[in-house]
Amino acid sequence: MRREAAERGEPAPSVVPPGPDNPLGEHAILLAMPSYLIHGTNRPDGVGMRVSRGCIRMYPEDIESLYERLPSGTQVNLIDAPFKAGWAADGTLFVQSFPQLEENAEGFEPLLIAIERVNELTDEDIEIDAEQIQRAVETPDGQFVALYGPQAVEPEPEPVELIDEIELSKSSTTNEDA
Repeated sequence: MRREAAERGEPAPSVVPPGPDNPLGEHAILLAMPSYLIHGTNRPDGVGMRVSRGCIRMYPEDIESLYERLPSGTQVNLIDAPFKAGWAADGTLFVQSFPQLEENAEGFEPLLIAIERVNELTDEDIEIDAEQIQRAVETPDGQFVALYGPQAVEPEPEPVELIDEIELSKSSTTNEDA
């Protein structure tokens, strides 16, 4: 990283002291993987984006809370799970979808994984609107979507086109009169 910065004409110092200019923020958690950290940042706009060399950036207040609560030596597992589903205490089934990594975004696999995950959590007698799952996967904004239970929104009934019914009635009457 320092070599690349020097090649750009921006030599990086070998040590960055603590303070507001430190890109790691005030807290960092070392991982078993060399050179990878979970850390804060002095640039919160980069949180949640693939803008570093593999480190996990957190908002300063979040890393501070995690740093204080996480015992040294705690195992950290990194997973790629852009689709999440789970039950709330009140019996609502929620799903949440985030953007796929570029290398995983093509094809039907994200939707199939999402449907499989919801099926793992539900019994056969629970009806789930597959279109809601599809919308969550296709619009990965991190918002919670209630699929089932007290917080789920009832699907709107299909609109009935009265004109077609009137025309059918007219033609039925016409056929009877003939």
